[in-house]
Amino acid sequence: MTRQRLSDKRMICELEAGQEWLLSAPASRRLLSLIRSRLQSITRNVYIVRHITEQTEDLYDILVDGSMVVQIEVPRDVSGAEILFEKSDVKEYLGSHRQLTKPDRRKLELAIELAQR
Repeated sequence: MTRQRLSDKRMICELEAGQEWLLSAPASRRLLSLIRSRLQSITRNVYIVRHITEQTEDLYDILVDGSMVVQIEVPRDVSGAEILFEKSDVKEYLGSHRQLTKPDRRKLELAIELAQR
């Protein structure tokens, strides 16, 4: 098996694990609830394509239904900090995120493929 196929398989496993976490883990309820309330209706096709943990917040880029990416900044302190939420279609997302690494772009491509199954 080639190196590329192994890294794709690893990314697919990460995407599927992230999907399962997002849809069923108690720790993700706040995040999933936020997505559902802002987008009204979504399917099970949600994949975390990027997650960055910072000191005061978690940053998520999530592919929703294979057609849009939502970017969410979730503060760790839930007391009063504002949650930032942006949505864009995949093309807009890629255009505004030219600094994405090749692996990040490939992970997004794989997530789109998974969402179309």
